Amino acid sequence: MYLQNSHAVEGAHATGSGALAGRRAIVTGGRSGIGAATTALMRSRGAEVAVLDRGPEADVTVDVRDAESVEAAVTAAAERLGGPADVLVASAGIYRIAPFLDLEPGEWDDVMATNLRGTYLTGRAFARALVAGRRPGAIVNLASTAALVGDAEEPGAHYNASKAGVVSLTRQMAIELAPHGIRVNCVCPGVIDTPMLRLMDDPAVGERYLRASVPLRRLGTAAEVAATIVFLASDDAAYITGAALPIDGGSTLL
Repeated sequence: MYLQNSHAVEGAHATGSGALAGRRAIVTGGRSGIGAATTALMRSRGAEVAVLDRGPEADVTVDVRDAESVEAAVTAAAERLGGPADVLVASAGIYRIAPFLDLEPGEWDDVMATNLRGTYLTGRAFARALVAGRRPGAIVNLASTAALVGDAEEPGAHYNASKAGVVSLTRQMAIELAPHGIRVNCVCPGVIDTPMLRLMDDPAVGERYLRASVPLRRLGTAAEVAATIVFLASDDAAYITGAALPIDGGSTLL
C-alpha cells in the first residue's frame, strides 16, 4: 500500500507552467487542505489569487453561508486583486459524520448551509460580476465521491446530500451560464490526505479500506486534486463544462 505518490505530486507542479498568467482567482476555503494546495498551484502558474475564508489569515474574511458577507467579499477580492476575478474555486466546506437515525435537523442545516448554500452564494456573486462586466470566466466547485456513492463506515446523509446538491447545482449553473461564456465544473475527490480525512484515524481500518475499495491502493493528495482544478479553470479545458470529475483512485468503479 502506498500512502503518497511523490512522482504524481511533482508532476502536478511540473507541467503547465504559466497556464494561468494574467488570471485573477478567488478560492474559498483556501487556508487548508485542497483549497490551500489549489491556491499555491494557481499562484505558481501565474495567477493572482485572493483567499476567502474565515479567520484573520484569509486575504478576505467571509462567511459563505451569509449572502451579504459573500457579496462584500467578492467586491473586496476584486479590490485586492486589482480587478474583478475571472476564476472561482468554491472549496469551502465542512465534513460531518452522523448515523441517519441520529441525525438532528440542526446538524443537517449546518452542513447544507456551508456546503451547498455557500457554493450557491459564492457562485452567484461571482457570476453576477462577470455577467455585469460582460467577461468570460470559469468556476470549479468542490463536490465529493460522497455525492455518487453511499458509505457504511462513515455515515453522513447530510454531507452526502450536500455534495450531491453541488453536483446538480454545477450542472444547472453550466447550462445557464454558458451563454455568458462562463464554464462551470466540479471535482469529486475520494479519500484525500487532508486534515478533513477521518478514515485514517484507525490505521488498520484505513489500510483495509484502501486495499479493498481503492484500486490504486493509496490515498490521493491535495496537490493531485489541485492540479485537476487548475486544469478545469484553464483554457486547456475550454470545451469542458458541466462535468463532475471523480478524483478517487478508482473507488467509484467498485
